[in-house]
Amino acid sequence: MHRWILVAALAFAGALFVAPAPTAAQDKKEEPALTATQKSNVAVLDALIRNVRQSFYDKKYGGHDLNKLREKYLPAVVESRPGAALHKVLNQLIAEFKVSHFGIMEGDVYNVNFVPEMNNTFSVRPGFDIGRIHGDYFVANVYQDSGAEHAGLLRGDRLVLVNGQPIEESPLLVDAGSDPGIPGEPHFFLRVPDDMTEISLGVQRKRGDEKLTAITLKPTAINMIYSTKKSVSVIEYKGRKFGYIRFWHFLHEGMTNALRNALKKDWKDCDGAIIDLRGRGGSPLVMNACFAPFGKPPAMGRMFGGSGNYNMPAWGKPVIALQDAGSRSAKEIYAHNWKYLNIGPVVGETTPGAVLGSSFVELPDGSQMIMPMQDAAIYCYGNVRLEANGVAPTHAVKDLLAYSQGVDTIKEAGIKVIYDLVRESTPARPEVAPEKPPVDDGEVEEKFFAAAR
Repeated sequence: MHRWILVAALAFAGALFVAPAPTAAQDKKEEPALTATQKSNVAVLDALIRNVRQSFYDKKYGGHDLNKLREKYLPAVVESRPGAALHKVLNQLIAEFKVSHFGIMEGDVYNVNFVPEMNNTFSVRPGFDIGRIHGDYFVANVYQDSGAEHAGLLRGDRLVLVNGQPIEESPLLVDAGSDPGIPGEPHFFLRVPDDMTEISLGVQRKRGDEKLTAITLKPTAINMIYSTKKSVSVIEYKGRKFGYIRFWHFLHEGMTNALRNALKKDWKDCDGAIIDLRGRGGSPLVMNACFAPFGKPPAMGRMFGGSGNYNMPAWGKPVIALQDAGSRSAKEIYAHNWKYLNIGPVVGETTPGAVLGSSFVELPDGSQMIMPMQDAAIYCYGNVRLEANGVAPTHAVKDLLAYSQGVDTIKEAGIKVIYDLVRESTPARPEVAPEKPPVDDGEVEEKFFAAAR
């Protein structure tokens, strides 16, 4: 049984290795003699075309003739160096389809950053990812309890140097699996070679700073499931308490467990909750399980057990969701269904409309191709097609990332929105007078005060 995964460009998906289909001899023309390296490159190209022909979600292939596409890109494929240079050419081919969840990433990026999120294992990573704005590289996200967080790296820091080299020249900088066929800047990771225990960064923290801030980062074994659990917290604002969770993705049931524990324990005395949907996609099943405390998830069909029994506690207090331009795939479906049922405000930016059911396919050179294999509209209330149609927030807030010095404009706005929502729906917490300490012969026991402080 296929496990369909709704993932982001910077996204995760279940590993579905599609068996190669027989190659139709009539599809190929006679080709000149090739070297062994050139033949290997062509084998990767042919595997891409073969898998599209077999499993692409749109059997009209977006109006493309696959044989003509192969013919168009074959010369560049033959002349490319294996690895990243070849994948760049193949991503140019993929870009012609103009859909999300379609691209090629390096095998080591997949193994370090994606596989651990599918099976809840740990890998050594710096603990942050990178966005590009007008050609400059900025820290986009810092994972909770990561090496990056402990080193003092802040979201919004402009990355200038990596181990003394300009970041754009660093061999550690690698594409995080962006969608070449849709608008938007790519995202990046930093590789961590096996023998590297520290990474030296030079960052520009404030716009116009001439002196760089030096940061020495020690990569640690981590995954985003762990960081989601560490994100669970209680925010106190103007006498109110709000539960908070950052879902880094919806791929693994560890996310469901983190929310369940928060609802039962951490948020027991909270007045409201903030559900942070910024980031990558994941499994429809996990998506709906994390939706269940706040509203009825849509039916999943027979593949996922019908309407679903998610065994999640209900949340009857005010709640809001946060999203941004990087909230993709399953996160977009979650936000759409949230708005459809009018569960609460949605604060942030319009999502990109990158919503197709997809999976990874391993290519002959060890690289990984993510490919859309299903239209995800069936998971949306109203059967709405979100691909190329993002979800608008109810409260628009711009993420002012560049040089933000750790300030999170969307989260801060969300706190104010949930505060106003709670204030309108529930009375303020009464001020409780402190209990008078016991008096013995006119003297107050110091022990009581020490315990009360």
